[in-house]
Amino acid sequence: MKKFFAVFAAVFAGLLLCGCAASPEPILMTEVFQLKKDQKIRTAYNIWYTDPANVDCRNVQQGSFIPLGTEITPVSADNTTRKITFKAQGKTFTIHFKSGIRLSTMRDYIAYTFTTQTPEEIFKDIPENVRRRIERGEVVPGMTRPQVLLAYGPPPAARTPDTRNETWIYWVSDTQTIRLVFRGDTVRQILDFAD
Repeated sequence: MKKFFAVFAAVFAGLLLCGCAASPEPILMTEVFQLKKDQKIRTAYNIWYTDPANVDCRNVQQGSFIPLGTEITPVSADNTTRKITFKAQGKTFTIHFKSGIRLSTMRDYIAYTFTTQTPEEIFKDIPENVRRRIERGEVVPGMTRPQVLLAYGPPPAARTPDTRNETWIYWVSDTQTIRLVFRGDTVRQILDFAD
């Protein structure tokens, strides 16, 4: 009988966790952002891709990128298939979301990947020379954490679980990462590593 209850408890806990992690209900971006009339959804940072149909949620820095502040049209966000589809720049993009990489829910990922801010609001207090770097998808020593977030997006939480860490790790390919080393709020060093 003890074994039965142990198995039952394990199955119940697993079902409970699965139900909390990924609701089968689709996510509506308009509800995530509580859009007001005439408000637009835009990219909150540069989103990198090599194939628009297979955008990696790690934001692997290869190929091209959708610039931050780019207006998007939501198509779908499906918790079952773990895909977020939207239109931008005349193309359809699909981000393949992996909660184990991002250590977040899909809804939270959408909330920090997209924004209702205009490019003017995003770049309001950023010096012009830094703005140009961000627009090119570049990070250089001297940039602040918020500026890095605009250029590269949040580091994948599986490698950088806390953005208060002194080192942020980003993928530049499936086998190579870069590490941004901060001193306080400012990038001090950028190190390339093959994993």
